[in-house]
Amino acid sequence: MTRIGPTRRAVLLAGAAMAACGGGGDDDTPDVRSVVVNDHGPIFRSLTIELTGPADVEVEYGTTSGERLRIQTSAPAQSRHDIPLPRLRAQSTYSYRLRIRPRARQPWSAVVGEFTTAALPADLAALTFVRTGTLSTPLLFLSVRSAFTGGVIVDREGQIVWYGRSNGAPQGAFGRANGHWVMVNGPGGLEEFDIHGRVAASLAHTDLAAQSGIIHHGLAETHDGKILLLAFDPRTINGLTRYGENLWLWSGDSTPPVKVWSAFDHLDPAVYFGPRSVPTDWFHANHVSIGPQGDVYVSFHFLDKVISIAPDFGSIRWQLGGLNSTFALDADQVFSGQHSAREVGPNRVLLFDNGFARADASRWSRLIEFEVNVAMGRARIAWQYRPEPDIWASIISSVRRLANGNTLGTFGTPAGLQGSTGPISVHEVSPAGQLLARIDISGPGVTSVFQGDAVASIGGESAVA
Repeated sequence: MTRIGPTRRAVLLAGAAMAACGGGGDDDTPDVRSVVVNDHGPIFRSLTIELTGPADVEVEYGTTSGERLRIQTSAPAQSRHDIPLPRLRAQSTYSYRLRIRPRARQPWSAVVGEFTTAALPADLAALTFVRTGTLSTPLLFLSVRSAFTGGVIVDREGQIVWYGRSNGAPQGAFGRANGHWVMVNGPGGLEEFDIHGRVAASLAHTDLAAQSGIIHHGLAETHDGKILLLAFDPRTINGLTRYGENLWLWSGDSTPPVKVWSAFDHLDPAVYFGPRSVPTDWFHANHVSIGPQGDVYVSFHFLDKVISIAPDFGSIRWQLGGLNSTFALDADQVFSGQHSAREVGPNRVLLFDNGFARADASRWSRLIEFEVNVAMGRARIAWQYRPEPDIWASIISSVRRLANGNTLGTFGTPAGLQGSTGPISVHEVSPAGQLLARIDISGPGVTSVFQGDAVASIGGESAVA
């Protein structure tokens, strides 16, 4: 930790703030008493700012050659503020200045400081992000499996600006409004990482009720801020133990998770036992998401099926794909081994069709959106994208619909992994199906990327126009 503390520099800072903001006299703008630059790791910094009176503070920071960013306090006006400085690159020198804001439209003070970030750990520095074109999203989250395991966020230039090191290979993840990221880790638990990449909370599979299996693959944030998660559900029927799926809700604190749904209560294993199902993994559920009205969507890899669960978890509203699908699918609509199913509009479902086991044995993957009509029992392809040349990501991977109407698809497997063609590649595609930009990911020991997500900001920072 570097402190700009009671030294000549601190005195100069306070004097500059008074001169720029009109400190003293009839102006009620507080003065800067001290500024501390806190070091939380190679690319993680924050400022602790002490004022002579309560006020809001805005910070502008950046390098001489890169973009400048702004962030402001989120708490009510106080005399002491701890402000994170997100989106920093490694081995870069940043300058910053402050604006003290008891009222709107205050001028920037002349308070200026500098700090330098450190080098990334070697396993992170070895990752390579090669871009073609420019993504519309300023930041991209990736759950990476390599010599480094965990989540990373890269900027438009492919530079790592955040990371959280998970306990084992990461699976599903989501970002919270406070800048935290929650990930499923390899040993079958959850880890929540804060804005500085530190573990802020965790949940082990042993924290679930007795006789429950491990947490795996999927999780989502509910509309009231709880975490909905997937876990195996072992049950013995007629002497045979099968591992089904259940859903749990966790508040994220010391309160024990609560089981809210089990596949055994809605699906008969004697009927819904797919060609890839085995007693130790009946469904291989790989994703869960929540729609705007509270409907829950679960993807079952081994059944080539997506189900929609009612918001009260009392019933399955419909099934898309596989045996007993609510909707008749034509041959060109059939998907296999899918991931990442989510609602993107009324009666619209977007998913990553891995094409794990197509009827004609062809090997290619696509992003596909269905419009479903429950009353008619029909589904139609509303949109799709298939790369040219084909990419076959036989497992994992993801798709997201962006706020601007574009679609972000992550083909998450390298060449050779379960027959995949590679490369690991993130594509941004227009509504017309045109490839707008891509980022290819490689490096020593990179085995896969489970998912990719567009990120507007890490901790509330924004680029200065």
